[in-house]
Amino acid sequence: MSFLKPKLYLRKFFRSFFYILSPIFLIILILIYPFKLIRFGFLPSDRMGEIAIIMEIYLANKFRKLNIPNKPFIDIFIYGDIEANYTYNNLLRSKICVLSNIVVFPIYRLIKFLSKSLEFFNRFIIDLPFKDKFLSISQTDVQLKVDQKFIDRGNEFLKKIGISPKDKIICLIVRDKAYLDKKYPERNWEYHNFRDCNIENFKEAINFATDRGYYVFRMGEFVEKHLDIKNEKFIEYSRDYRTDFLDIYLAYRCSFCLSTSTGYDVIPGFTFRKPVLFTNFVPAGDFLSFSKNFIFSIKLHYDSIKKKFLTIKDISEYNLSYSFNSKEYIEKNVKLIENTPEEIKQMTEEMIDVIENKSTNSDIDKNMQEKFWRIYNKYFDFDHMFNKNISKIKKKFLL
Repeated sequence: MSFLKPKLYLRKFFRSFFYILSPIFLIILILIYPFKLIRFGFLPSDRMGEIAIIMEIYLANKFRKLNIPNKPFIDIFIYGDIEANYTYNNLLRSKICVLSNIVVFPIYRLIKFLSKSLEFFNRFIIDLPFKDKFLSISQTDVQLKVDQKFIDRGNEFLKKIGISPKDKIICLIVRDKAYLDKKYPERNWEYHNFRDCNIENFKEAINFATDRGYYVFRMGEFVEKHLDIKNEKFIEYSRDYRTDFLDIYLAYRCSFCLSTSTGYDVIPGFTFRKPVLFTNFVPAGDFLSFSKNFIFSIKLHYDSIKKKFLTIKDISEYNLSYSFNSKEYIEKNVKLIENTPEEIKQMTEEMIDVIENKSTNSDIDKNMQEKFWRIYNKYFDFDHMFNKNISKIKKKFLL
């Protein structure tokens, strides 16, 4: 990141001039407000998962004409100084108005500051939720369309490595601490460690998937460990081929994504509406339950003092349903245990059977699913995020 510092300092220098001008811009916004509302939104462009979640919900809501002003409006967005994936951000520019943060960020900061004490200024800020409380993603088609030039460019890459347009692809993304530690070394990311997983546990699933005719691409800009697998259908993409463009193309092109719940899976799962198999999901209460295309398993929660595995009820009573910090698990003596290689392989088989229409759910399977969701819905509280009416809708949708 050190090579970026001079550039960042230069941007801050130029931005300082627009801080001086921001009160004038604000007066103009207020004067034209009776005729047209101009709103501003800041996008966390340094984290691909965060920006993709926010914008897919925004675009889906806008398509359905939900959560938008009841008067003429213009939405203006700004990216941060760092962009995690330029290809995704350029796709986004085709759908929204993005202006230079050197010019716009100062007025956005001023409005945010004033909105804390004066409700009036909140109307100039775009509501950008992380939760799809209107279930809009499941009720809309893909919003970020790619053109034929984009597809042809991606197909040309696959052709070079011996993969045809008809071949099936899986994007495998296993979270470890390498990405954040290398991308943003100035920060301490240990609180995220509870989400990390061992890539070795995915070998059986990889070999099973390739036996079923799939190519498996190991995704990730930085990874702690590369897999030593002698399998021509396994591609160490993160080591050999990784680019911003291919990250997005492969998410568009894949049959499904096999993930441990990290930022990248949002691109295939949210942006391109692809099936996602989430293994080792934590925190347990934060399932992305809006899509029938998602399959989940959680890490097992083991109380190292009481020497027992926790049930869904236990996890809730330990107040770990929505714990996003490793420290909280440690303080409660709860060890998170990863899914076994055999379990991950079985889940991969289930996902492949589902997308190939070969799945045959027995009455026992259906009863177990119904029982699980009743328990999950009972002990994991949704009201802490949504108002009661929305919560009832979500609970009904889950069941």
